[in-house]
Amino acid sequence: MTEHLINMSNRKSIELSGITNVINFDEEEIILETVMGYLEIGGHELHITMLNLEHGQVAVMGSINHLAYKPQGTNLKNKGKTILNRLLK
Repeated sequence: MTEHLINMSNRKSIELSGITNVINFDEEEIILETVMGYLEIGGHELHITMLNLEHGQVAVMGSINHLAYKPQGTNLKNKGKTILNRLLK
């Protein structure tokens, strides 16, 4: 199993390892699949600044408000907001 690490600095940047996939992302929410389950990162003006799935690494910048783990098998299909849903608000 790959080690899962989180290094956050001043709630403005976060570096993660042990990432296997990016499920969904926009400026308010990023959902990552990790070796420990799904990880939801919520905030404002979130941007993925580095992505290397071969090494399981991701870096995010923005205003980070929360981190929440979801168990494997959680239905995340309706969780993310699609561009179409946001346009039709």
